[in-house]
Amino acid sequence: MDKVRFGVIGVGNMGSEHAKYLNNGEIEGAVLAAVCDVKEERRNWAKENLAPEVKIFDDYKKMLDPNLVDAIIVAVPHYFHPPICIDVLNAGINVISEKPIGVYTNQAEELIKVAEKSGKLLTIGYQTRQTAQAQYLKAESEMGTFGDIYFARACAVRRRAVPTWGVFLNEYEQGGGPLIDIGTHALDVTLWIMNNYKPKY
Repeated sequence: MDKVRFGVIGVGNMGSEHAKYLNNGEIEGAVLAAVCDVKEERRNWAKENLAPEVKIFDDYKKMLDPNLVDAIIVAVPHYFHPPICIDVLNAGINVISEKPIGVYTNQAEELIKVAEKSGKLLTIGYQTRQTAQAQYLKAESEMGTFGDIYFARACAVRRRAVPTWGVFLNEYEQGGGPLIDIGTHALDVTLWIMNNYKPKY
């Protein structure tokens, strides 16, 4: 089977991690084909640290070519997730977006509609689902261990202080504070374990 060719938009903190793992061949069945960043120092990092065959762009729209990539990881500040993901989907390319799906509900709803219309895959990077604890609870829930779940409380505690790198403290680009940063992981994994049914309140 051919490997899935990935592109990464935004090679800052999170995006550089995705790029490194893909570049090093640590993800079976996947290969890094291209990266993009608007900042020159990050493009220079890519030139120095990634394989020579990885194409590097300064404008993500130049990367939206199904002949170049099969899927793109969007790892830019929160506010820009929906518009970039929409462009990727409209180009006929699958997309993985870092969480959250968007800062505003209307952005998220529009993105979901575009994904459904495009027929391409859209997923949001909720890595918490892959932890051993979450996998265990999901399996137990599916076996019926907890019976009919009708109430849940989701909480998250961060003991590493407020993240001060990147644009975490920029309200326009990140928005939402702790709820949209770590709270979204707690809500996602809780609802996922409960089979993603729609909450009544």
